[in-house]
Amino acid sequence: MNSQERKKVIKDLIVSRLNLKITASEIKDDAMLFVPEEENGIGLDSVDALELAVSINNTFDVTISDDDMSIFNSVNSINDFVEKQLQVEL
Repeated sequence: MNSQERKKVIKDLIVSRLNLKITASEIKDDAMLFVPEEENGIGLDSVDALELAVSINNTFDVTISDDDMSIFNSVNSINDFVEKQLQVEL
């Protein structure tokens, strides 16, 4: 899976797991996930981060520890983390 395909999967996970009222295509790769919507973010909270961590773990077979929670800044940062984790496993 290349980077663009992985970003699409991440966006789909964000929308489906968190029951958002937007489509995956509306999420920009660099959109700040935890910034309020009125500040051009997605408006996620800490519970959303935990849900998303479980989804990322299950989908990509990577481990996200408590120390890694800062990866949830944007789709780009999640993708970069997953990519690095997958390279380590090789």
